[in-house]
Amino acid sequence: MSHAEENAVEENTGVGPVLPRTPTEAVVAQVWAELLELDVVDVTEDFFALGGHSMLAVRVVHQLAERTGTPLELEVFFDLATVEEVAGELDRLTAARAHEHADDHVYEGEL
Repeated sequence: MSHAEENAVEENTGVGPVLPRTPTEAVVAQVWAELLELDVVDVTEDFFALGGHSMLAVRVVHQLAERTGTPLELEVFFDLATVEEVAGELDRLTAARAHEHADDHVYEGEL
């Protein structure tokens, strides 16, 4: 996470927009801000209400997969409205993938 993202996570004062509270929210908010050409993205605001559209959603999903290493299905993105919801789903998918890979290991004595 960049210094700016860390500051955004730490500086949520409750006044004005709700800033990212987790590293994943910070990444999602940064992608949305870049692609929606916004200075700040409130993590509780709807992507489409902020000016997003389906073609931009494709770009968001691609950027998030590149930056997080966790693919998110476009259909799932459409069901999620906010940065906090998208970040929560990415965290869930990342944890599920980590759990799957942990189960793939063969431990001594299992052979």
